[in-house]
Amino acid sequence: MKTILIVEDNALNRQLLEAILDANHYDRLSVDNGSSAVELAISKLPDLILMDIHMVGIDGYTALTMIRANDAAAKIPVIAITGNATLDDRRRMITAGFDDIIKKPYTIDTVLDMISSILGTP
Repeated sequence: MKTILIVEDNALNRQLLEAILDANHYDRLSVDNGSSAVELAISKLPDLILMDIHMVGIDGYTALTMIRANDAAAKIPVIAITGNATLDDRRRMITAGFDDIIKKPYTIDTVLDMISSILGTP
């Protein structure tokens, strides 16, 4: 079974993503901050990371940079989750190394399609 790390500081958004993954037979890990995301990404090596961009402390960009700096975790696909998806925002995310972007508010189908495009079916 594929494991997905959810990194989301908003409890309701995190719970929604957890419910989506649970209902679709993915194993999941969840954290509410970038620092914990880096630690779990390196220690658990999930198959995919869903990363909120705007978080207190270490934001999604910084967390991504730290994950990519670790040889073992560097190849983990990371999808940015953001409410800011202007063309400039999207360019910055892709340039930073995110594999794709999910814009808030999102639908269940959007999340599952994005996961499936990267991981295949659960």
